[in-house]
Amino acid sequence: MRRQLNRLALVVATMLIVVLAFTALATRRADAPGDGVLVPVAGALPVQVERIVDGDTLDVRSAETVIRVRLYGVNTPERGETCFAEATARLTVLAGDVVQLLPDARLQDRFDRELRYVYTEDGVLIDEALVREGYGLAWRDDGSKRDAIIAAEEEARAAARGCLWADN
Repeated sequence: MRRQLNRLALVVATMLIVVLAFTALATRRADAPGDGVLVPVAGALPVQVERIVDGDTLDVRSAETVIRVRLYGVNTPERGETCFAEATARLTVLAGDVVQLLPDARLQDRFDRELRYVYTEDGVLIDEALVREGYGLAWRDDGSKRDAIIAAEEEARAAARGCLWADN
């Protein structure tokens, strides 16, 4: 019951943040014309980036609440592994200040992090970009974007792209 109430609160907060985010983005756009125009992704929620944790995890602010989000379609190296720093730095650049979150088949992982496909402000799927650029491996178990991300990994391997494949 408590978990259902928490999810309901998250849904209500998410709806509120959508309205606030679009209002804030519209206001910011008026202050800085031509700078970072939001390209909405159908079904995605724009949120403020608070902190990059590593190459596949970030904290975002939604309805005045910080939420830990795990990118749905990519697995990047862990701290201490080859390519960790590069993947983290690349996510930092791709994410910028605002990302768009798109839910899929599973909403949380085993660590209770929110699972989402994450898009840039201008509509680029970050999960796929990290894999295509050789910073991460495609998640192969499930997900609506799985096939495209697996194809991106195969392309990156064949081209020896990025810190994961450059020495192979």
